[in-house]
Formats: sequence, structure tokens, C-alpha cells
Amino acid sequence: MANTSFVVFAQAADGSVTATAAAPAAETTTTQTGAAAPEAGQQQAPPPSSGMMMIPFIILIGVMIAISMRTSSKEKKKREEMMNSIRKGTKIMTSGGILGEIAEVQKDQFLLKVANNVQIAISRSAVAQVITPADGAADTKAEVTKR
Repeated sequence: MANTSFVVFAQAADGSVTATAAAPAAETTTTQTGAAAPEAGQQQAPPPSSGMMMIPFIILIGVMIAISMRTSSKEKKKREEMMNSIRKGTKIMTSGGILGEIAEVQKDQFLLKVANNVQIAISRSAVAQVITPADGAADTKAEVTKR
């Protein structure tokens, strides 16, 4: 035969409700809130404090900040190396998409040769990237084919 248990609900004159479970193993009572009362001799563990619950979030935020700082420092170092490698004759692309060759390097700007007898002055911060020719490719213009 299956092990069965019974629950008896009782309401006191003051309005509180108690439930008593009659099980062969142990007897438990619950209050109006629905929380089970501990059995005799057992203590309930205290709930974790809010400070302890915040520790994983603080650690996660710290890791995210560290990763962000490392990434930005790598990008800054790479940009600084690129800017130091620019010399006369280096081909670059500006942030506006203008392609040209460095004609003169000045303290805070470059003179960029964009066509024969056409030079423009650009700020150092306007350089988006250094154009490097593909390995083994000569400095030739691309041919356009019509189909």
C-alpha cells in the first residue's frame, strides 16, 4: 500500500490559519504566510545578506572594465605605431575616404598629394589607415573591363 499523508487546516478566532500534516515520518506546521515551520531541533539557515549577493556583480563589472582597458590600450598603441611609420611617399587613406601619397611630413599635419600638382593639407588625426600594396604587386592602376 502507498504511503499517504493527510493535511488538516484550522482557522483560529484571530484569523490565522495553520495546517498540520499528519505523515508517518514527521509532522510539519505552516503559518498563514505559507512558510514551513522547522521541526523540533532544526534551525533555519539565515538568508544571505544583500552584500554577499552583490559580490558576483562587482566581480563581473571589474572584469569587464579590465578587458575594456586592455583592448583600448592595444588599439592606442597600434595607432601610435601606424602614425610613427608614416614617411614621405607613404600611401594613406583619410577618414573622409581620400586616397593619396604623403608629400611632406610636418609637426601636426601632412601634405597629401592626391593628383599631379594637387596637394592638400590634412591633420594627423584625419589619417584612417596606411595603404600597403599587396605582396609582389607593382604600383599599377587597375584596368577596367567592359562586358
